[in-house]
Parts: sequence; structure tokens; C-alpha cells
Amino acid sequence: MAEGYVCLACSTADSADLYYAKDHLVSGKEFTIRKCQACGMGWTVDPPSESEAGAYYVSEDYISHTDRRQSASDYLYHLARSFMLGRKKRLVTQATGRNTGVIVDIGSGTGYFPAYMQKRGWHATGVEISEAARKYYADRFGLKAISPANVKDLPTASADCITLWHVLEHLYSPDEWFAEISRVLKGDGRCIVALPNFSSTDARWFGNRWAALDVPRHLWHFTPESLRLFAELNGFVCERIVSLPLDLFYISILSYRNQGKPLALINGLITGAFLAVRSGFRKEKSSSLVYVLVKR
Repeated sequence: MAEGYVCLACSTADSADLYYAKDHLVSGKEFTIRKCQACGMGWTVDPPSESEAGAYYVSEDYISHTDRRQSASDYLYHLARSFMLGRKKRLVTQATGRNTGVIVDIGSGTGYFPAYMQKRGWHATGVEISEAARKYYADRFGLKAISPANVKDLPTASADCITLWHVLEHLYSPDEWFAEISRVLKGDGRCIVALPNFSSTDARWFGNRWAALDVPRHLWHFTPESLRLFAELNGFVCERIVSLPLDLFYISILSYRNQGKPLALINGLITGAFLAVRSGFRKEKSSSLVYVLVKR
């Protein structure tokens, strides 16, 4: 659980409270963010229990589950997602060396990515906790996603690729999930993990107002170093890291919108451009990163 004081990534107990962050989506409550002094990993202290967590996702503003199209930022999200579907496929192809195969997408939301891969010759399975999102996936694409409880039924050594696009930070027992990922993944398969970067330029700029904290839904706040350590603890090696440059702009816009700032769209785009230049476009300072993992 994320309320503990032993670091998930490096197993040390040397940590300290960093600041309070507010849940802007559902409850308006504040949660403490604690940071490991050894590796920089962050986590949300005293989150809701796993059985109570579902209530913190019940919002029309939680776009990955509702597919909403109302505000300008909603349309930017969908535009970015359309662009990213092709890029994600290229990442999978480059990582696995395969044009077709078996892919499992954990946290598939409304199913756009597995449906995209299915149309391009992959046998794709979505894993999604939200029943409403699974229904949307079935109704829109005619495909079935499974619940997390059914992951244990996936055949051993059957997947060429397993993806977690901004999902690992939500999982209550990441080590148990990685045990299942290791079981289902083929020996030469790849696990692709996309995460917000807790040590990014925009994370430091916005501090406790950084939208990618997204408490209490985000339990874990990874840095590149802490993700490498976590992967190694769970039998994986980080083979490659890729940046997601568009996330900087989307997160900057959301950070301003959450504060109720006027002209959040314009200010977010300007701030995103400023921070990109300020960071020197360094990959390790990007707002979000994709990690390609291989079994050790």
C-alpha cells in the first residue's frame, strides 16, 4: 500500500513528507506526498483503500473512462491520442521487432489502443477495471476487455508485448502485477510502461499544483531512476527510455485549469513551450516517459 514509509523502488525507509496535493477531480481533499531521500521516488500517503478507490474515478471529467468531448482541453486530449496511437504502435514494433503478435494492454480505458492494434494484425486483449469503460469498448469496437481479476486466466508465456500507458502509478500492488506480467510475457517479450516523470521540469515548476500528481488516483510518483530500480527488483531491466513531448503541454494546461486560472489553454501552451526550452529538451526532464522493459 502507498501509505507505508518503505520505498517501493529501493526498499529504504529514508523518506520525508514533501507537500500536500489536492484532489481536483472528485473530493477536494488534500493528500500528503512523501519522497524517498535515497532514490527520489514519491508516493501518496494514506490513499483510500483499494475497495474504496473506485469512488475517486466517478467523474465526467475522468476522460479516459468517459471519452468526453466538451472543453478545449478535451479536444486536445483526443487530438493527442489520435496522434499517439500511431506512435504507440511504432514503439511496440521497434521494441519487439514484430509487426504482428499478441499484445495485452493493461488499463485499456475505453479501448482505443487495443482496437487500433487489433485492426493492424495484432491479437489484442484489453484489461480494464471500469465496467463502464469495458462496456464502451465492447459497444464501440465489438471487442471484449477483461477485468483485472481475470488476468490470472491469461496463458503463461503467451504475450509478445504488455503495455501500461499511464497505469502503473494507479496500481495498489505493483509488485504482484509485475509477477503476473512476467508470467504472461514471453521470454523475449517486452513490457512498455508510460509514466509521469516526478523529476521533470514541469513537476518542479508547478510543485504541489502539478496536475500529474492526480491524487489519490496516482499512488506512486516515479522518476527515471526509481523506475529502473523498481524494474530490477521485479526481474526486469530497462532497455530503452523514450519521451512523450506532447504531455508537457497537456499537463501544463490541466495544472492551470485545476487552479481555476483564466486562459488556462493559452497559458498552458506558453508555459509548456517555455519549460521545454528551459530544460534544453533533455529527455530525462520530460513530463512523461516511456520505459521499455525486458525480463532479466
